[in-house]
Amino acid sequence: MLTDLKSLNLTELQEIVPGFKGREVFRFIHRHLKEKISDLTCISLSEREQLAEKYFISNLDIQKTSNEKEAGKVAFKLSDGNLVETVSLKDKENRVTLCVSSQVGCPVQCLFCATGKMGFKRNLTVSEILSQVYHFAKGEKISNIVFMGMGEPFLNYENVLAAARILNHPLGQNIAARKITISTVGIISGIKKLAETPEQFRLAWSLIAPNDGARGELIPSKYNEPIDKIVAALREYQRTTRRRVTLEYVVLKDKNDSEKDAAQLVKIAKQLDSHVNLIPYNPVKGSFYMEGNKGALFSYLKKAGVNVTIRQSRGRSISAACGQLAMHHE
Repeated sequence: MLTDLKSLNLTELQEIVPGFKGREVFRFIHRHLKEKISDLTCISLSEREQLAEKYFISNLDIQKTSNEKEAGKVAFKLSDGNLVETVSLKDKENRVTLCVSSQVGCPVQCLFCATGKMGFKRNLTVSEILSQVYHFAKGEKISNIVFMGMGEPFLNYENVLAAARILNHPLGQNIAARKITISTVGIISGIKKLAETPEQFRLAWSLIAPNDGARGELIPSKYNEPIDKIVAALREYQRTTRRRVTLEYVVLKDKNDSEKDAAQLVKIAKQLDSHVNLIPYNPVKGSFYMEGNKGALFSYLKKAGVNVTIRQSRGRSISAACGQLAMHHE
């Protein structure tokens, strides 16, 4: 079995190619985005030939590309035939945010999310995560990475973190840690681990509903932990890291948009150094949910002194908006 060079961090790579040459190989793969060992011209031909006996550089095949004005979506075909989607979003200043997938499907299975309806196939490898980013990085500078694509990043913690560190590396894409956000439904073990990492990666919590009853209906899975326990873990995380947390809240009609819900949401937001991001519900085939009253919710939170914004929904027409990613062989 050949080993994939793209998945190795600098220390691991330098065990194969020592010293300065190892740094150059790392730079060629992760900054210059070279896709074949024969393209690693920073080392001699004979060194490349030797490397190629045991190692390779993996890539993803493109199954389908869709574009609209401010968003693009690529469906990648993995080596085992599975498919994942990655979304590129542009803002008015032309900053590019990539919404990256961490799993094929998702085991959490939130009812309002298309990815959840796929079930769970497997975790993505470090290089499968990186290859999504590098496809887009060939054409434009990437400003932000959000692990909010398909899957629950904290259920593939090691690979997500390894990929984030390579993306952050000065010899690679050199994306600032504060520009890399990892989103979780509230996996407490992942929150605790992230608190111990020296890099200042951002954390977002998909809160979805402000009480355990409503949350349990929308996320009927074993991964849905009690809100007070998640809040306690986030408070501990903030004591250690001093980093603000984003609370992501998909607004669903008659499910989580009442005044009572708003009051409970304020209570949670005020226990943390937090920013609430109200997300419009994006229609999913076969789903009976409807978009809730985000304007009223926004006004209530603002009046209560909560940091709050409404996320602009981009990519809806190409099923690239939040909650719409799902791959079926067409």
